[in-house]
Amino acid sequence: MKESTRAFLAFIAGLLAFALTYFRFTWPLPVSALIALLIYGAVFLLTKPVKRIGKTRVDNLKGGQELLQIMSDAHEDMQVIYKASEITMDGQIDMKAKKLHELGNRILTYLGNNPQKISSARRFFSFYLDTGANILTKYMNLVSSNPDSPQVQRLTPETARALDILYDAFMAQFNKLMQNEVMDVEADIDLLEKTLHMEGGL
Repeated sequence: MKESTRAFLAFIAGLLAFALTYFRFTWPLPVSALIALLIYGAVFLLTKPVKRIGKTRVDNLKGGQELLQIMSDAHEDMQVIYKASEITMDGQIDMKAKKLHELGNRILTYLGNNPQKISSARRFFSFYLDTGANILTKYMNLVSSNPDSPQVQRLTPETARALDILYDAFMAQFNKLMQNEVMDVEADIDLLEKTLHMEGGL
């Protein structure tokens, strides 16, 4: 909800509170005015939107505002990668950008569900994702300006190779993030096997 809308709703609530207490119940003017101000403040605060990363409230996370900004910037970079997969005229670039976008979305979805791990992926956000978006932005600008130029012909295979490198970097980051979950599953399996062994294989 926009702040102007919140202020308007709070003003209406305060005005109604004043009208009710002063004109209907004939309370003293200072008391009615004070109640109106309190109602205004309460409604304004209660209608404040709750910022979240996934299902987690930002104010429940250490450095939550910074993490929210990191995720917001990451989604913008992902939009650049998606745009490249839609408008490039080279089939190889298109396919590789689509794969990169799909993997990037999986990573962002995972981090949205596990926001406490965002800080451990700073290298992914600040370098790999940002670099991928920058490379594709420059490549798209060149293609849209002069698609048949020698520069574009030279850069197309180099851009494709960069996307391969970025895909490997994205996958390495994803595997690193998932390591704890893998260890947890392995521990559960180990516990299950030991329990079955102790119970005679039942």
